[in-house]
Amino acid sequence: MTLGIADAEAILRSRLGEPAKLPTDYVVGFTTPSGKVLAIHREATETRIWFQPPAPPILDGVHLMDSVSNSNSNINGPLLPLRAPTTLRVEIDGPGALNSFLDWYTSSESKADSITAGAGVDPRTFHQAFMRFQALVTAKSGRPFASFGEGLIHDWESYKPRLRAHALGLLRAGDWSEADIGSGTILNSMTEAIEIQDSRSNLTNNLVFWQNRYGHANRDHRVLLEAASNPKLRREIEALLFGLFRGNADEGVTFDRLSELTGGKYPLLAYFYFLKDMDRFMPVQPTGFDRAFRALGIDFSTLRQCSWENYSTYNRTLAALRSLVGATAGLKDVRLVDAHSFCWMLATLLKMEAEGSIAKAAVGKDQVRYLGGREKSIIAMRLSVENTVKNANGQIVQRILKNKELRMTSAELEKLIASLLDLQDNRCALTGIPFQFLGPEADKNLLPSLDRIDSAGHYEVGNLQVVCQFINFWKGDSDNAEFQRLLMLVRGIES
Repeated sequence: MTLGIADAEAILRSRLGEPAKLPTDYVVGFTTPSGKVLAIHREATETRIWFQPPAPPILDGVHLMDSVSNSNSNINGPLLPLRAPTTLRVEIDGPGALNSFLDWYTSSESKADSITAGAGVDPRTFHQAFMRFQALVTAKSGRPFASFGEGLIHDWESYKPRLRAHALGLLRAGDWSEADIGSGTILNSMTEAIEIQDSRSNLTNNLVFWQNRYGHANRDHRVLLEAASNPKLRREIEALLFGLFRGNADEGVTFDRLSELTGGKYPLLAYFYFLKDMDRFMPVQPTGFDRAFRALGIDFSTLRQCSWENYSTYNRTLAALRSLVGATAGLKDVRLVDAHSFCWMLATLLKMEAEGSIAKAAVGKDQVRYLGGREKSIIAMRLSVENTVKNANGQIVQRILKNKELRMTSAELEKLIASLLDLQDNRCALTGIPFQFLGPEADKNLLPSLDRIDSAGHYEVGNLQVVCQFINFWKGDSDNAEFQRLLMLVRGIES
């Protein structure tokens, strides 16, 4: 069914009143009660509406378009916001679809208790990122993404609803009573719902870092464990959790207070809210999702931003991606958890690509970029060594610098570095962490750095290894064997 332009304009006039400016032969636009604008192209054969972000949820008969085409000079005056690069456009199938769209566009902005607007998503940038996602999925699994119910994304991501159901069974929030507040019962239930490692159901909770592998201070839920012996803290946390799951507590106030009490443990708080309502709230892993958002051209960050305002924007941004994923992949009923899975898988594959572990993903220009990243890293290491040697020949500045000599030519050094990278399988010699090579997605701490095994020795064959940049910084002039021993102790291994 196609909605004629004249019929669409009549509906818009009846819903929004007179146009925002005198209509032209090409464009007529309207203003909503809160000041947002929208417009239609009067000469198009179908009803297509320009509007301001965020993208709408999935609505019957409303199709988000890849091409916005908003450079029309008739989009001016009060309609000028629609010339912004973040402008979106939908195609409307019929009167019911248009009314549904208008219901959403006018009501979503006026709900005082609604989650704040999501970060802007440019459909054109999204389309480019989705093509890259497809290339990465194909490179990793041998076939492209088709739906969330099959293939690599199903293998990697389908556990989350099952994990949540299992956690809710352990949480038993329906059994809580106000008399339990302060008793430790609620804390114990929540701890059980976090510390999931069930081999029988093949479920491990990786949405929260709860294991004690790297020390108690690094556990996301450590404040819950510490509250067991702190009556005042225990009572406050249990009261907040009771209000969140059983009462009518303000979700934003609760989130921000829990953030204060937990030291801003974002994954932990997001997990609480995911357990409460997976139709509205998703888990967070800040570093990974920020990587995905950068690739999608979304100007938004979650790292060290644990607040209700940030979490609200995060969830709305994922919600905006639902329709984009659906439209681009040709899927209906894309859930919030599906948009979450898409972002997390994109982030994971980008990390693997940066580490060089997805060789087949690099095709055409991408291949040049990946190979260039390793070559650039080798050259950067060679230049760094030459600069170090140039400025460390025993001269006296504020302190006496060690004499460091390069006992090979530049070409020989580059060849040696390349052979060391091959020997080490592109991993840090001391930690085994995969390197990332120079490129827009690279984490500079994981870039390769040439290290002298004996820091008192020279840059020569037999005294060199390639390590992560942060490891080289940490090691400094330490004895190599002693540094290795300490690293193994961190892993819980005595040598």
